[in-house]
Amino acid sequence: MTLPIDQIGGNSEAALYLYDLQTSQLSPLPHQPGVRDISPIWLPDGNIMFASDRSGTIRPWLHWAGNPPPEDLKQFQLYIADSNGNNVRNITPHEVSGAIHPYLLNNGRIAYSSLWLSHNLPYEYNNSGINWFTTLDNMWTIMDMNYQGGDTTALLGAHRHNLQTSTGRTKTLKALHFIGQRTNNDICTANYYRRNNMGLGDIICWPQQPKGIEGPLPTFLPKGIYNVADWSKSNDEASFTYAQLHIGDQSNTFIGKIGYPEGAPDGQLIITAGFGWCTKIATDPVNPPNLGNQPGCDIGIYKTTTIPSKLPSDLLKIVDDPNWHEFNARVIRNRTIKTPALSTTNDGSCQLISTDAGTAETHPHRPYKFNHNYFNAANNGGEIAGLPHSELAGIRYYEVIPNKGTHPNFKNSIGNKLKFITDVPLLADTSFKVELPCDTPYIMAGIDIQGRIIKRDQIPQSLRPGEKRVCTGCHLHNRQGRPYNQSLAYNATPVVGLTSSRVSTYEADIKPILIKRCASCHSNDVPLFDYNKLVLDFFQTYVPAGKKVLVNPNATDDRHRYGLQRPQWSKYVNTMYARESLLYWKAANKRTDGRTDATYPDDIDFGANHPTAITPQELSTIAEWLDSGANRN
Repeated sequence: MTLPIDQIGGNSEAALYLYDLQTSQLSPLPHQPGVRDISPIWLPDGNIMFASDRSGTIRPWLHWAGNPPPEDLKQFQLYIADSNGNNVRNITPHEVSGAIHPYLLNNGRIAYSSLWLSHNLPYEYNNSGINWFTTLDNMWTIMDMNYQGGDTTALLGAHRHNLQTSTGRTKTLKALHFIGQRTNNDICTANYYRRNNMGLGDIICWPQQPKGIEGPLPTFLPKGIYNVADWSKSNDEASFTYAQLHIGDQSNTFIGKIGYPEGAPDGQLIITAGFGWCTKIATDPVNPPNLGNQPGCDIGIYKTTTIPSKLPSDLLKIVDDPNWHEFNARVIRNRTIKTPALSTTNDGSCQLISTDAGTAETHPHRPYKFNHNYFNAANNGGEIAGLPHSELAGIRYYEVIPNKGTHPNFKNSIGNKLKFITDVPLLADTSFKVELPCDTPYIMAGIDIQGRIIKRDQIPQSLRPGEKRVCTGCHLHNRQGRPYNQSLAYNATPVVGLTSSRVSTYEADIKPILIKRCASCHSNDVPLFDYNKLVLDFFQTYVPAGKKVLVNPNATDDRHRYGLQRPQWSKYVNTMYARESLLYWKAANKRTDGRTDATYPDDIDFGANHPTAITPQELSTIAEWLDSGANRN
């Protein structure tokens, strides 16, 4: 038996070429040594978009999730170049985790894969650990943008819900890569469990939705979404056997998996199909599984004859040489795609507008459950459970500093350092307009009247030069909100936020406050003067025995009895909100999350009255420090 292939070639370098179909001439495009340039597409205006790791950006540096292998240090982002490969410009500086595989849709927009590793997103599932992360290579979603890289919206996977197949099986969204489109305009993507499965698993398709409409609550799945082959699966394990699905000859033959969708001219899909075991997981190269005469995974190009496919026998073979693996076929065809009109400013500035930030879909769709709230905290947008949306008074903007080089020398709960840009108050109808720096990654958060964060987005964005991006709500993905010309923002002068400043850090700003205001009473009982013991103590190791929060009374060891999950980093620090952090409560001498100690019997309590001489400015500094990531330095 031959086990499935691991990779083709190395990871050190990749270059782009142009191939002339009429002259058969192959011409290289300009290339930088040591850089990987991949996944080129033609744009409606004749330029080229491609993915490249030339910026040197590395993933967000998250606790216990920040040690990628060397080949993964430099992440891909998307670039545009002239048709001759010159004048290269980065159009996705906000994709600080990675972006890849652009695909030109029939409406002129670009769909692509985006990796989401910022803030709490990787901690949606803890893999049975404590404050542990899910499989990072599965955190890929499908986004789209205009052909200049602006006006980004979510298409599929941003909320990571499951879907049901025609046979009733549940499909879990995992790594979404390799995009295609059918002649009826349905968008298709491969869904698979990281690279262990060679990009093979499920193919999921959905009808194109109006721009910005990801799908109805609570799943945010596009209407009409469907699975292409009921016999394939995306799990990190061997493919189904015929016996397991009770089809065919009831044998123990492994069926295989599919991926790499491409629309066929007759309305069907051209796919890559692998037949056999088709996974690297749980395979020992010295003592491989006994498959008899079955292949480890023989990969070829096929076309569907019916969707959903019921068996591999209803596929039409295009090419499948047993001596080779053929994959990722594309149709060569002429397409006339109109260059879509863009929303731009008159002076080349970059503006972001919401016509109604008071209309939102940020409320958690799972009930609050202390120490299991990572399900809600790891969603795209979120808010504090227990606070009314009416407390929203403004929008805060932080600049996101991409990580470059190797291991960053900082600690915070976000994975990238931030700088404060500006706070934008809401107008009377809860709309707003702000001018931001172009081509600068930023993150948004909703603030209350005192400037404390009560809602937050966890996905960096950026604006292209001259872009005017208009949103019709606050994290609104289910429907269109108020038209722009009916909002006060339409005639408003934008709040200008073109400069950024440092955010507070523990060593420079918070520790001096704690020493000044707390040292006289708290010398041993609360570890206020050591960052790791105060902020990163999710096992409550440094909390006195009588003050630990018991989270699992049935556990046999202290780590599981007292282990705190994200968004808690410790008993005192919540990684989402100062207003949910015990440290802030004690500094303010009141509980500030909208709940009381009696609301839930098993969460963190405020406890006894705690008078303090802290000043309003010092309290604001503590809130700002917690809200901006609880930076160490």
